[in-house]
Amino acid sequence: MAKRSSVIWIAAVALAVPACKGKKGDTTPKNSSTDTSKIDASLCDEGKRRVETFDLNKDGKPDLWKLFDGTTLTCRQDDFDHDGRKDFLIAYDPAGNILYKKADFDYDGRFDMTEVFENGVITEAERDTDFDGKFDVKEVYVGGQLNSVRRDRNGDNRPDQWEQWNDGAVTSITYDDDYDGKVDRRDDNPNGTAPQAQAPAPAPTTATPPVTAPATPAQPAPAKP
Repeated sequence: MAKRSSVIWIAAVALAVPACKGKKGDTTPKNSSTDTSKIDASLCDEGKRRVETFDLNKDGKPDLWKLFDGTTLTCRQDDFDHDGRKDFLIAYDPAGNILYKKADFDYDGRFDMTEVFENGVITEAERDTDFDGKFDVKEVYVGGQLNSVRRDRNGDNRPDQWEQWNDGAVTSITYDDDYDGKVDRRDDNPNGTAPQAQAPAPAPTTATPPVTAPATPAQPAPAKP
């Protein structure tokens, strides 16, 4: 009887191990980065596409790359400061709709913005507004309009300011001022005229050199006495 019980216990452990492994794989925070399943990196992979290069400033080095799948444009890449690194790229679906954009606003070789589109309409974006190599702003769009924003003000990779938007104006902001993961206060503004935040400017739809990051972190309102 003891032998039979041992066999049953071993079988139970064997079945439980794969299940535990599956749960462990889901522990990565879902709100810390853009859904990578929506970004097909192969569209902008020069090793997998036919590439045409252009030298717009006539310095003997390419500063514009167009990537094709056959005759279909899949990606455009630009080097605005002519240092040999891509500063801006746009990926397209077969119908020519934008799928995603990436931009390096401070020309340090790291992308500071990623925007994701569905059927050519923006759905979400991430921005590194302090240029430290980590995204600190996550935006969600509904019907192409900004719906909500999550900000990480202290750089710990966790949101501590949440904004609700309507018709291009912020309607409420919730703060975690001591960064303990708990909400400390909420500012409501039903009329949508709160000055604490500004709607982020969209990335250019054409290849125009970006000047500054399109979104800046909002400053917290002073605590009420």
